Amino acid sequence: MDGRAVSSPLGYILNLGVAGVVLVSLWAAGAVFLDTNTDTAVERALQTQGNELAGDIQTVDRAVAEAGPTQVVDERATLATSVRGTDYVIEVLNASVTGDTAGVEHAERCERQCLVLATDDGSVITTVRFTSATSVETTRFDGGPVTVHRPAGADQIRFEPLDDAQ
Repeated sequence: MDGRAVSSPLGYILNLGVAGVVLVSLWAAGAVFLDTNTDTAVERALQTQGNELAGDIQTVDRAVAEAGPTQVVDERATLATSVRGTDYVIEVLNASVTGDTAGVEHAERCERQCLVLATDDGSVITTVRFTSATSVETTRFDGGPVTVHRPAGADQIRFEPLDDAQ
């Protein structure tokens, strides 16, 4: 009888230990799953913002082709100031213009014309390509509403970030 009295508490402790290991493993797997899904959701949201801006750039490009050199061409891009609660930056790259990469961090990601959108901490980065016959200013700005325009007499499409209130 002495042997049996010892094995019950020991079995109980072993069962608790196994249950604890299983629970910790499930919790860790769930955390990895949620982290991966969050990054994927942020990347898709960045791609959506990038596609919207690329469309606005191409709209201005088409309007520039129809307008005279003395006309101003404007398009307001109503981009979100954050995606999934995360602030982001936009780099507009015109790599086809040699040496025109001052002030941008991800110039190596682009062969010609593209947008690089990245979270502020750099954990998620995505690239959106676009085509514009009009030269595009290489620049970097925070996510949010922006005016895409070609000033009268200018030969380049430029970007002016707007306040949220505008």
